[in-house]
Amino acid sequence: MKQILIILAFTATTLLMFSCGSDKTSDKTEVAEQSELPPSLQPQNNGVVLVNLSEKEREGLKVETITAKSNFLDYSVAAPGVVFNSPEHASIISTPINGQIRQINKHEGSWIRKGEELFQVQSLEFGNLVSEYLRAFAEEQYQTSRLKRLKQLVEETISSASELEFATAEYQRSYVSVKAAYSKLKAIGVADNEIKLFAEAENIDPVLKVYSPIDGVIETNFVEFGQSVNALENLSRILDTRVVLIRGYLSPDDARLINAGDSVTISRRENQEEVINALVTSINPGLDENSRSVITNILVPTAGGWPKTGENVRLEIVTSSKKEIIAIPVESLTYDGNQAIVFVKKGEGIFEKRSIEVSEIRDKYVFVENGLTSGDEIALTKVFSLKALSRFDIISE
Repeated sequence: MKQILIILAFTATTLLMFSCGSDKTSDKTEVAEQSELPPSLQPQNNGVVLVNLSEKEREGLKVETITAKSNFLDYSVAAPGVVFNSPEHASIISTPINGQIRQINKHEGSWIRKGEELFQVQSLEFGNLVSEYLRAFAEEQYQTSRLKRLKQLVEETISSASELEFATAEYQRSYVSVKAAYSKLKAIGVADNEIKLFAEAENIDPVLKVYSPIDGVIETNFVEFGQSVNALENLSRILDTRVVLIRGYLSPDDARLINAGDSVTISRRENQEEVINALVTSINPGLDENSRSVITNILVPTAGGWPKTGENVRLEIVTSSKKEIIAIPVESLTYDGNQAIVFVKKGEGIFEKRSIEVSEIRDKYVFVENGLTSGDEIALTKVFSLKALSRFDIISE
């Protein structure tokens, strides 16, 4: 009897322990089942989130799709720009010799033509250069006549060949002296017609005339009448305002796409309707230390006095380098936080929520840098509805 009671007690204990274990297993199974995502939103092994529409949802939403295509398109780059004086259309006028300002022919704000006389500089140094040229010129004339005469005497066997050789050497020395004196006068800006007149004039006025090298407006005169000046001292500054230089500041990534000759649209920062069309003149190969940008140079003829030096402008550069890129309609794009996303059709009523990288957004199209391939079919309508369905929190609510 005692053994029977022990067996019954052991059996009851075993049944009780099995019952408790079954309850715990059941509870764990229930919790696991409750924490799982719906089948339509369960992520795949690679982290892809799919939205699986039911037949009723497909009928209600009627999502329209469009096929993404890769095309070679002109790529445009927007950049800020600053207007500067054009190097070839601006000039500093300086005196090449020591002297004294005897005459100022043009004043600030005056429009002048290339070759027009600006200043007269009275200079003893200039007088010495003219004298040197006249002495060399006279010597060359004498040696020319002498050589001609000796040639005749040699032909008549009156003079020896050695005398002719000596006369020839003297002539060559005088010829070189004239060229040297002529070069010195040209180096300080004396015109050929003036040099020719020196030999014909009875008296020489030691006054150097300074001429304008370009067309333009006198921005500043640095000297006054009667002022003594040293060689290479600045006299005036001339600007040709009909052409200006615009420097555009590009990021290194954008600069890789830009080439000399690309078309540029220039507009005011506050008024983008007034524009000027031009071409990229050149691109600096290095990185500017101050702005940390690559600088593109654009020479622009002004229109009605615009653009003006020092003004900030807006540049829109269209590259001639064709770049293969995928363009999709703006309507197909949405954002999940800061991440751009689209919904790619994977089957009937099945859409993949895919992150993409956007390089540029225009009025009607979005240029996709990464995330899509040509041939992908993406949702064009009901994008926000798909986005809502992709959020488990919203569905659970």
